[in-house]
Amino acid sequence: MKQNKGPLIILTILTIFLFKYNVLIQESVLYACEVFITKLFPTLFPMMILTDCFIYFGLPEFLMKHLGKLFEKCFHTSPYGVFAFIIACFSGTPTNAYTIKNLYLENYLSKEEGEKLLSFTFFSNPLFLYSMLKLIFPTNHWIPIKLLLLPYLINIFSGMFSKGTTMNATYLTTREKKDFGSSLTHSIRGAMNTLLMILGTVSIFFVLNAIINPMKLPLLSGLLEISQGLNSLIGTSISLKIKELLAIFMISFGGLSIHLQVKGILSDTNLSYTPFLKGRIKQTILSLIAVFFL
Repeated sequence: MKQNKGPLIILTILTIFLFKYNVLIQESVLYACEVFITKLFPTLFPMMILTDCFIYFGLPEFLMKHLGKLFEKCFHTSPYGVFAFIIACFSGTPTNAYTIKNLYLENYLSKEEGEKLLSFTFFSNPLFLYSMLKLIFPTNHWIPIKLLLLPYLINIFSGMFSKGTTMNATYLTTREKKDFGSSLTHSIRGAMNTLLMILGTVSIFFVLNAIINPMKLPLLSGLLEISQGLNSLIGTSISLKIKELLAIFMISFGGLSIHLQVKGILSDTNLSYTPFLKGRIKQTILSLIAVFFL
């Protein structure tokens, strides 16, 4: 059988790059670790643990009873999805994928419902995003607010007008209740595995950006990793409208780093990454059109 030499060639080239750009790669990895430790870990880890604790103590049922009918009527999917939507609004991505995955594994959601939620619950962490936008647009108070709120509006309308799912009541009866100590230990282990995957992904894209984007072009930086992309817009001399369009592109698409993180989180389930990708493409197109005319 003929051997495919393509992967070996690519790996050889990567090995050469590793030695040629050794200092640059080390600096990029250390910078990625610094960003992870100072910005990502302190926000993601507590939120992941809290999400699992909320699920254990029945917050999805509580929200379903009080807001579920409205959510089901508006978004044509499981009333338990209101929990994932609220978590996503406050904590952003990839916490939304982590929450949807756990709701699915706990049998609150069917596969179809989980995948629909993935398509319209993508948000950046609002505190991080607003602080970045204030640095990008220091003299204009309206633009940061507009770019912060627009993804919420577009995601809401996308969820409302997308194809509905049929709720299957049979899977809800298969949930098992474990003791809190075991559940907390399992939650910490799962969160740490997810966070290590996120650290590895962020490091890879920081290295890629340093090697293939030495000029720090904002569009390429944002396509690879959202935080570096937004950071590259600070202090640039391009026109305000172009800066707005670049910012909303990064915010709506999320960067390939986020996409790989979501794909990694879903990898041990049969939830498909495709609805997430389609949702990001739709959101990006609609956001660019909205910002262009507003």
